[in-house]
Amino acid sequence: MKLTIAACAAAVALALGVSGAALAQSKGEVRLLTYEGYADPAWVKEFQDETGIAVKVTYVGGVDEQIAKMKASNGKDYDVVAVDTASLKAFADQKLVAPIDKSKFTSFDNLLPQFQPMANATFDNVTYGIPWAWGSLGLVYDKKTFPQAPTSWSVLWDPQYKGKVISLDDANNCVNFAAIALGIKDPFKLDDAQFAQVKQKLVDLKHNLLTYFAGFDEGTTIWSENNVVLMFSMGELNAINLKKKGFDVGYTIPKEGAVGWLDNLTVSAGSPHPEFAYAWINFAFQKKIGADMAVKSGWASTTAPAEGMDYADKLIWAKNPEDYNRRQALWNEVKASN
Repeated sequence: MKLTIAACAAAVALALGVSGAALAQSKGEVRLLTYEGYADPAWVKEFQDETGIAVKVTYVGGVDEQIAKMKASNGKDYDVVAVDTASLKAFADQKLVAPIDKSKFTSFDNLLPQFQPMANATFDNVTYGIPWAWGSLGLVYDKKTFPQAPTSWSVLWDPQYKGKVISLDDANNCVNFAAIALGIKDPFKLDDAQFAQVKQKLVDLKHNLLTYFAGFDEGTTIWSENNVVLMFSMGELNAINLKKKGFDVGYTIPKEGAVGWLDNLTVSAGSPHPEFAYAWINFAFQKKIGADMAVKSGWASTTAPAEGMDYADKLIWAKNPEDYNRRQALWNEVKASN
């Protein structure tokens, strides 16, 4: 059953044992640690107007930055955190996120049936996240340079495009990406030999890059200010942002496949006000919010069917990696290499 914002606020108030009016008059604040596109200003305003709960948004450019921010305060600086399924277990193991109290997730019925089990966010029968949005880490290309979409990730290593290629700066996802480009069957469970192959592949790519980027804005800015024609992207929003700036770009999933990501909304283990966290979560899981996110960001929500995203069968859905710390160490070695 879809709940209105007022009903959501009332549910929170009921859980607190206070009236809706008292909640609306409170000076409470919910703090979001999230990615661009997940806290649209119009949503924030509507939420604040309806609940009286202020919203503070902190954006991150990738998982590495996100974990660092959470560790810095043991999660006390944030209430709601958007975490992808591949990283969620690491957050849970480090006790940075709290188990989801499903009795407080009143928007459950808005989830599409395939996401209601929350299987990818559940470990040892404990659920730590609610699936929120999905998309891919695909290839952005300049249509003037490539009238036809490149069919293989190998184009990023082509020396004729040296200095015209940029790549997402993210340890785990870059390891996944390189493993996929190498044709490794399971990019999330690498053995020693495959780790070595991936490292060399990423070092070779570094030699062809203009630079790395972190965050959608930085990717857009670097593309805009340089003669970039190819990008290992952070997602569909990279292409959308470039099109808004007048660039004729395409977005494609090469034949080797691409990482498919599924982000969850979680409650920080350090949150002093989990009731405000659930108020935001229940607001965010309205179907109208999911539909609006798809239009504005190009990502599919878990509450509304995805339109135009017909490549789900080409995606390799992210899983918890075999050793996140080892991947981080590998990535540091790649970036430090000459």
